[in-house]
Formats: sequence, structure tokens, C-alpha cells
Amino acid sequence: MKVSFISKAKKQAGLTLIESMAALAIFAVVVGGALALFGGASSSQISTQMTSDLSAIRSAVKSLYFGQGGYGTANLNAVLVNGKKVPTTMSVTAGTPPTITHGLNGTVTATGAATNFTITVTAVPTDVCLNLLSGTNGWNSVTVGSGTAITAFPITPDTASTQCSAAATNTIIFQST
Repeated sequence: MKVSFISKAKKQAGLTLIESMAALAIFAVVVGGALALFGGASSSQISTQMTSDLSAIRSAVKSLYFGQGGYGTANLNAVLVNGKKVPTTMSVTAGTPPTITHGLNGTVTATGAATNFTITVTAVPTDVCLNLLSGTNGWNSVTVGSGTAITAFPITPDTASTQCSAAATNTIIFQST
């Protein structure tokens, strides 16, 4: 009797191949779900940070040129860099004019246009573009790529989706006075 009990115990020891595959499949589903949630949260965080950075640059340009009667017609990046007005989440590369780079490795360029100025942001992915436009306030107009300037605020998600879907990455031009 002891022999048959020992042989049964040996047959039941460990996991079968099917049980191992089922455990791996469940693990893969859990990891995939976590990565999807992280990707959505990351995009939202980047959009929020970029909105904040662009508002800071807009405020900096306005304060630096307050009472001047205009913004000129040149690149304003050097003025922002020299005035230490570039947000710390953006990097600056020396040059004439200096290059300001945002967190997604695109550029940010402030340019005077007489009585107003523009801030051009390049290499904005579609999902970030949509969130950025939907959260935009305080600008005179916003243009995505070569599209029509948007002047009605707040920008609806439908309008933002239509404007941002043209390319994998977008160039957005914000205009202010």
C-alpha cells in the first residue's frame, strides 16, 4: 500500500504545462493593463506640464515687454533665456537664437509679430495635441499645422480631435497680444 501512495504523490507534484501556460497568460493580461494605464497617465501628465509651461512663457513674454508698445518681429528665445524665464522642465541649447526644447524633444519658439507674438511648439504627438488644445485658455488664436486658426475658446474635444489628427506629430502655433 505504501508503494501506491508514493507513486500517486509523485504524479501530482508540480504544475502541469497547461497550468503554467494559464498562469503566464493571466500575468500577461495584468501587465498589459498596467502598461495601458501608465501610457494614458503619462500622456495626461505631459499635456498638463506643457500647458503650464506655455502659460509661463506667455506670461514671461508679456511681463518682459510690458509698456514697450509691441514685441518687435524677431525671435524672442534669447530674451526669455537671458531673463531666466524658460521653465525648468524645458532645456536650452546655446545658439543664435537659443533653442528651447520641451519634454517631448520638440522645439518651442517665441516670435514677435509687432503688436502680438506667437509661440510655436513642434513635435507634439496627436494625443498630447488633443489634450493641449482642449485645455487651452487665454490665447487669441491657436493653429495646428497649416490648418485654420481657432479663435473660439474653449476648444471642444471634437474640434481638437479634428485639428490634431492630420499627422503623427503636430506643430501648434499659439498667438497672444
